[in-house]
Amino acid sequence: MPGPHSASRHIASGTAVSYLGFFLGKIIVFLNTVVLARILLPEHFGLVAIGLLVLAVSETLAEAGTGAAIVWRKGEIMSIAPVALAVGLIGGGVTALGSILLAPAIAAYFGAPEVEPIIQVLSLAALISTPTSVFMAILQSRMEFGRRLVTDASKALTKGLVGIPLAYLGAEAWSIVLGHFAGIAVGLVLSWWFSRWAVRLSLHPDILRQIVPYGLQIASVALVGLAIRRLDVAIVGAQLTTAELGYYTMAFSLIELSIMGLCWSASQALFPALSGSGRTREEMAALFARGLSLLMAVTFPLAFGIAVLAEPIVLTLLGEKWRGAIAPMHMLAFYALIYSAGFNLGDVYKATGHPGILTAINVMNLIIAVPLLILGARGGLTGIALAQVGIALAMTTVNWVVASHRSGIGAGVLVRSVWAPLVAAAPASALCLTLDRLLLAGCSPMLRLAAGSVAGAALYALLFGLLRRDMVQPLLATIRKGR
Repeated sequence: MPGPHSASRHIASGTAVSYLGFFLGKIIVFLNTVVLARILLPEHFGLVAIGLLVLAVSETLAEAGTGAAIVWRKGEIMSIAPVALAVGLIGGGVTALGSILLAPAIAAYFGAPEVEPIIQVLSLAALISTPTSVFMAILQSRMEFGRRLVTDASKALTKGLVGIPLAYLGAEAWSIVLGHFAGIAVGLVLSWWFSRWAVRLSLHPDILRQIVPYGLQIASVALVGLAIRRLDVAIVGAQLTTAELGYYTMAFSLIELSIMGLCWSASQALFPALSGSGRTREEMAALFARGLSLLMAVTFPLAFGIAVLAEPIVLTLLGEKWRGAIAPMHMLAFYALIYSAGFNLGDVYKATGHPGILTAINVMNLIIAVPLLILGARGGLTGIALAQVGIALAMTTVNWVVASHRSGIGAGVLVRSVWAPLVAAAPASALCLTLDRLLLAGCSPMLRLAAGSVAGAALYALLFGLLRRDMVQPLLATIRKGR
């Protein structure tokens, strides 16, 4: 069994490759979005956000956590995968039918009758996305992140190749919908090909008894987590206009591309590294601490930089008509930063076979989030974003309190992981703010963005390198060896 230092290198490299795949996919999608944003209106993006919300719920219900079960029982992939695929296909059919039938009621809730056919078309995507989750879980269990990278990037590229021409032809919101559908189809084909698995179906009772209870726990975690992540879309879409929902969705996508994408990518490497390892609590805590330190070293400067440079980012990338996305983006950067400090504790619970803990935490999160977000909606998009910050702060605190009692990973791990990034990011963001608001206030958004990014990143790298030589020196030594 590899030691914590060796495993942490696997996690770091796995996170890097996974994030590269996530980043390449998302950057392609974002470049597509930038082009589409110049053609379409914010309300078009708002309509699609509603459709994608319904699709996300359908996919989570259909998969029933079977993909996570494959990773959890990674020594039994070939016996579990056929059952997982059969469960996914059955679930996909049921949820697709349910979404199609409920589409009129959902459209009425959002006060947007034009979203009904969008929901119905995207509901069908659940039929092809659930098998993909099985194939991707096989790759994850083998830690073959390079193959996942190709799949994610190809899916994203397909969305643009289909969506952008349709937008130029006047397809409006449908250009995004059909591009998304095409991307899912390509992901299905590639993930199956890379998995090198001769597909077969099974409903073997013994395997079902092994994976269904665990899968249902994971599904409940995922469903509650989805409710937490997408509750804002449901509330913004119901209480504000589709244009405001478009602004909010765009701001959130920028945050997702950077900070939240890193958390997800770290999870893709950390979960299989911890699963089935037979490590002691102390070894697991040490391994998690190393992963968290690497994550915080990157998320802190990203969050501070986005918060300070939100205006030039939006104006440079999207243009003046998207100015409404700037205000929520300031706050959402700090929401994502707080969120990142506790997100990967869920991997510890899942890896040790106790995802029910995460379910309980997420249910509490949901109970707190509903009233706060409804109240925040009275303050418009900024109020919603501010409510998100409060929710993240409360629930990250709860998550760490629970972790210290149940897993031996105490708050000291968090303090050791965040102190240096915080100390380095504060003066770096102050430099960015000075350049953007004072010295370059009258310059173009592109110049403000470039100058602030370069100056802030350079100062952060210098300060962090001085504060955490124990992290930086091994990295530099590895680079020198590579030469």
